[in-house]
Amino acid sequence: MKTQKYNITSLFLILLMVLASGCSDYFEPEIDKNRTEEQIWSIPDYAEGILMAAYKEIPDMYNTYGGDFLDCATDNATSNRYGASVDKLRAGGWSSNYNPLDVWGAAFNQIRNINLFIENGLDITYVDYNKEIDSAKKARLKGEAYFLRAWYQWQLLQNHAGPNEQGTVLGYPILTRVYTQDEEVKLARNTYAECVQQILNDCDTAAAYLPLEYLKGDEIPEEINDNQIGRATATAALALKSRAALYAASPLFANNETDKWATAAQLAKATIDVIGALPSIDEKFYNDENSPELIMRKYALNRALESSNFPVVLFGQGRTNPSQNLVDAFPMANGYPISDDLNSGYDESMPYEGRDPRFYRTILFHGALFKDSTIDMSTTGLNSELASPERASRTGYFLRKWMSPDVNLEVGNAKSDNHYFALFRKVELYLNYAEAANEAWGPEADPLGLGLTAKDAINAVRSRAGIGSTAYADNVASDGADAFRSLVHNERRIELCFESHRFYDLRRWNSSLEQLNTTIKGVKVERIVSDVDTTFQLTPIDVENYQYGQHMFYGPIPFSEVIKSGEIVQNKGW
Repeated sequence: MKTQKYNITSLFLILLMVLASGCSDYFEPEIDKNRTEEQIWSIPDYAEGILMAAYKEIPDMYNTYGGDFLDCATDNATSNRYGASVDKLRAGGWSSNYNPLDVWGAAFNQIRNINLFIENGLDITYVDYNKEIDSAKKARLKGEAYFLRAWYQWQLLQNHAGPNEQGTVLGYPILTRVYTQDEEVKLARNTYAECVQQILNDCDTAAAYLPLEYLKGDEIPEEINDNQIGRATATAALALKSRAALYAASPLFANNETDKWATAAQLAKATIDVIGALPSIDEKFYNDENSPELIMRKYALNRALESSNFPVVLFGQGRTNPSQNLVDAFPMANGYPISDDLNSGYDESMPYEGRDPRFYRTILFHGALFKDSTIDMSTTGLNSELASPERASRTGYFLRKWMSPDVNLEVGNAKSDNHYFALFRKVELYLNYAEAANEAWGPEADPLGLGLTAKDAINAVRSRAGIGSTAYADNVASDGADAFRSLVHNERRIELCFESHRFYDLRRWNSSLEQLNTTIKGVKVERIVSDVDTTFQLTPIDVENYQYGQHMFYGPIPFSEVIKSGEIVQNKGW
């Protein structure tokens, strides 16, 4: 049993935090501040509580950037809250002293405590009445610990990786054991490649000890049955491997290295082999406890998301305003982009007719029907700046995705709903594979005999979404990898919008600075009243210009960490 006295206080704080948050199922004994760390590790509920604290640190929704979605710092959307975190981020206020994406301290705290658990929490008895069940539970806890360590390492890499002044891309100091404070302060940042490998290794360990999923069955002990849904699984570990490998192969972190793309494709396909075909999906998959789309999710029963984002007419704040840029990215229902005048069937006078079904599940537009209300986005309507200056949409659109129609915000009739926020969705693996396979071999090749091409994967995604024809994807695939790349990127954009992917995708693709600073566009809807009828005129408008700098393809290391440690170097430009 290893005892590091400097960690005792932090352990008590963690246990108290989880207790205060209502996880009484995991903690029956009262906290006794006179206990030694050895005594703490002798109580199973306390030991398991370390992992529960790590789970709780994972956000249970996507709008965690001062209450906004990270997509509001991209060309997908903006926020109607001036001065919000994402507003400062996109307006050039991002710095090593002000970073809404900073996870450095929080992630390392969790990694330190997970390491404590790995060294101390696996040598105790959790189920004293059955050795076999005790072994099964300890195996599950070990797998969870390694998955959670990989998860927090991934958060560090995603938000803080970047080049030093010599151009070497660095990650974070890798901690795989318990260090003293004096030891830890002397650690330098490992290379990006070393960090990726450590994440992959931890995922492999996790997958070896975890079930692919938690199953129902009277014969399955509670410690490892479907009562544990929401915890890490081997499938989630495989999904994290796929995501990490995809980033590692991307242009921002690699130099067009086919072998890295091939590795990313193989890891994505290995996960696809586990999850199988894409399941059917509806607009409320994120309110469904048993949604087959969700590989791993966080749960919340509330109406906070709707309160922030419902239109004014439904008593919400209308905070998230999807851009015209995103609206135009959705193709028509036949799969052709709206820019294809010959084949799409798009009519500028009826811009919302005949679009990709995902459009209607994502965007609230003028004339949309939601909760028995027809959304009026006109300049004189109930959702307008004239009616409610602080809650009006800046772009002419509100967010539909993630909004539960069963939530009610009306005073006296308030109602919440279950929300299941995906850490990993099955569709991400198909998109990962399509991107990696296309970059490695092109859209229609399968040199390793994996049984799936990039085109196959994209067609599976589009078919599941309701695109009835493969004609457009087939045509683009025949033009080669460069043309198909644009389709893959666009599919990822619309399928995973408002899931905190776009911000990082634009950067890992090493998009141009002009792309990061694309003008956010919207639409102005004006009511035209005549003696005969009432019509509406839609006029394109420019909403906002972003101000990202070249160095903002990477995030910064917190200034305080650079000052505190003589070994932690800042990313170039910060």
